[in-house]
Amino acid sequence: MVEIPAKTVWIDRRIADHPECRCRLERVLPHVRCQDIRYCDGDPGEEFSSVSRRRHGKDDFSDDAVLAFTTYDSGRRGFYFHWRDEAAAHGGACQPAMELNIVEGCVFRCAYCGFGRRVHFTLDVDRLIGELEAVFAKHPEQRLYKFSNMTDLPAFEPEIDIVPPMVRRFAQETDRYLMLFTKSDNVAFLRDLDHRGHTIISWLLTADSASRLLDKRTATMDERITAMAEMQKAGYLVRARLSPIIPVRNWEKEYRALFEHMFAHVQPDLVTLELLGWMKFDDLLAVIPPELLDGQMREEARAAADSLKDVMWAPFTQDAHEKVYRFCIDTVRELSPRTPVSVCHGTAATWKALGELTGMTPGEYICNCGPLSAPGGALYDELHAPHYGA
Repeated sequence: MVEIPAKTVWIDRRIADHPECRCRLERVLPHVRCQDIRYCDGDPGEEFSSVSRRRHGKDDFSDDAVLAFTTYDSGRRGFYFHWRDEAAAHGGACQPAMELNIVEGCVFRCAYCGFGRRVHFTLDVDRLIGELEAVFAKHPEQRLYKFSNMTDLPAFEPEIDIVPPMVRRFAQETDRYLMLFTKSDNVAFLRDLDHRGHTIISWLLTADSASRLLDKRTATMDERITAMAEMQKAGYLVRARLSPIIPVRNWEKEYRALFEHMFAHVQPDLVTLELLGWMKFDDLLAVIPPELLDGQMREEARAAADSLKDVMWAPFTQDAHEKVYRFCIDTVRELSPRTPVSVCHGTAATWKALGELTGMTPGEYICNCGPLSAPGGALYDELHAPHYGA
């Protein structure tokens, strides 16, 4: 696992009463670089929870994170099994799958992200697994389960041993799939697991310069694609989520290079696209050096800053979204005609302009996280049928 620098570590005393949790903690702690370790009874309290989620690019990627290790708190039930209404928040189409959360917070330091200063590890994955049957019964139509959207779990493996039990549990299913999110290349621990094809690994890909200059502590673009290829050889379904797409200088050249390198080594079951958003223009310039950005898109965003100040998919204009997505869709169609391409959080205008290119509609589409965006889903199977794209 990666080394975790931290300012303070909180440990729930109850972990001592749970042998599996205690073993996980003992394996992880040697990889935590911290001089201030404290103990608590259950919830670590306000000093932990009050730590802000300031975007990392504003703070020069400091090592002021606080960590908490607890067992399993039934009072956080809405956190462990979560259905996030991102469509209402963002203003674009979204059909998210159920999230299975057990760790909240990330050890990476991507400039545009606020995760990382507060990382809460819930160590009792066996308890989480024990409650899955009730969740399945409540959502019988759900095919895809995200594990999870609140962290990058492979970075903590194999010491934390949270992912392998879940992979083995979903291997018992016939029509449900577990999905891992990652920007890591720490995936060797997955190679020999008996997953039976029921785990999908979704790599968040950024172009080469962004992966090196902005996605601090993550694997580079090339390293992620190498890991994708390794896991595809191990029988996993692999997925490419270009999120966020950062319009760096020469972005057309960089993203074409990404697609060429990816399709030369791996065949993802799906490519999804989302331009950097969820921030105001001033935030954009605070977390990304202006000279790294495409000048035209940067200045268009500057001119539109007032009109987009209350729009969640800002700071880039609708025209910028369509230009980037059209380029990416056309490039995928050229290099790998049978690979489905979808848009994450696509606005009504985006779907009107580009829906025909994707072969989907805002009322019927597959995407990275959609509840039916896995084998057995009607549209998924149709788009992966032998005749598709022939």
